[in-house]
Amino acid sequence: MTGGTVSPAAEDTRGRHTELSTARALLAQGLDRDAETFAEPKASFAMGLQTFEEVVNLIRENYVHELSDEEIFLAPIDSLTFTMLPHCTEDVQFSEACNRDPRRCLRDFLKGITNRCHVNREQLLTKVLNALLSNLDANSNLLDADMMKELTIWTSGKFGGVGMVVTLRGGDYVVVSPFEGSPAHKAGVKSGDTVVEIDGQVLHGLSLMDVLRKVRGPAGSVMSVSLQDGRTGQLKELRVRRQVITVPPVRYVQLASGIGYLRIVNFQHNTAAEVRKVLSRLPERGAGELRGLILDLRDNPGGLFNEAIQVADQFLPSGPITSVRGRNRLLNEEFMASTKAGFRRTPLVILINRGTASASEILTGALQGRPQVVVMGEKSFGKASVQAVYPLRKGTALRLTTAHYYTADGRDIDGKGLEPDLPADVTSDGLTEKVDLLNRFELEGDRGVKEAVNWLCFSNSPNRSPWQGLF
Repeated sequence: MTGGTVSPAAEDTRGRHTELSTARALLAQGLDRDAETFAEPKASFAMGLQTFEEVVNLIRENYVHELSDEEIFLAPIDSLTFTMLPHCTEDVQFSEACNRDPRRCLRDFLKGITNRCHVNREQLLTKVLNALLSNLDANSNLLDADMMKELTIWTSGKFGGVGMVVTLRGGDYVVVSPFEGSPAHKAGVKSGDTVVEIDGQVLHGLSLMDVLRKVRGPAGSVMSVSLQDGRTGQLKELRVRRQVITVPPVRYVQLASGIGYLRIVNFQHNTAAEVRKVLSRLPERGAGELRGLILDLRDNPGGLFNEAIQVADQFLPSGPITSVRGRNRLLNEEFMASTKAGFRRTPLVILINRGTASASEILTGALQGRPQVVVMGEKSFGKASVQAVYPLRKGTALRLTTAHYYTADGRDIDGKGLEPDLPADVTSDGLTEKVDLLNRFELEGDRGVKEAVNWLCFSNSPNRSPWQGLF
């Protein structure tokens, strides 16, 4: 399960699997008519129909919102009309059954397309499924074998590419955050930028897998990227050299002021264990050696849901961490602290920005409002959906949004983000690109760290009013 993103990243395949319908349900409705006019074997097309029916059943049973047949079967028609060649869809007659039988309406529409263009029907079914899922939300999609491999690589913390996490918004790919020290970060890619083109190809409307194929390549090769700046709207052209990226999830430095600095880069398989090691080595506040701790979650795009829960549990002595709620009540769950947390009394400042997303928002939301905890920075990204992965055929899978998570105090932050307790300019001043040079002297010059240290040492709030209308 993910609390993340393009990411999405997931290992949880739980979910109540009912006995799924076979291809006969669709075949009986006439989707196999005129099959002899197509080049692909009937058996291959039948498997495509079976996958289609399986996906529809999973959506009906587990998607976070209940959908009508109109929403499931009619929504893809508009998408296909805009993405296929005009002569394939123009003047296609819709049956009178559209209002009372949306499934038949979609069937007749597809038959009209195949009669005009003689397209491969299995590929057409895949287009239908992709159109259906894209109309659900930005995080539900089909995963082929390559994407499943990417999922495994991403959660391991080692992958090839340029090192940026993106999300789909309105057909465009928007940067959630670049990974620290990655080629993308060094080239100047920032959270909120829109990736317009890669190697001259416009990305608007492309599938996630098509985009990944453009980004992936041998280490050392160079790709050109056209971006629209998220703040100014200006276009910028970059050349980025690909490399194999290994992301250490956790870093810790002791500052001269007696403040500890803990940065969590992302939530992968060993993040909670690494945090546990750091916290076990920290001196008790009673010994007078640690005045406070800065937890830096800036530009953390999220990752594995369970890792975020385990990290939060190490800070909380009791009470709720988060809750997951979906339409399928079997997926609903409340996550509580185990009362074994050893790090309780030390004052804590959490640094967030608009690149703080998903699992890092779970952690922030769990700690916000607790005694001696202050969230500082700017509003977070606002991804609070949970995806489950359901295996299909031939190594493929369905990644489906099954629930939303809520903060410990019940807030729904999806699309809204977390508001900091103390708004502040916490721009990293280029610090985060220096993966192997993260030392005390550099950290103490960082704008966000300065603000956090000032609060922990002197209880001074940042030089910006949290009430924007007051001066």
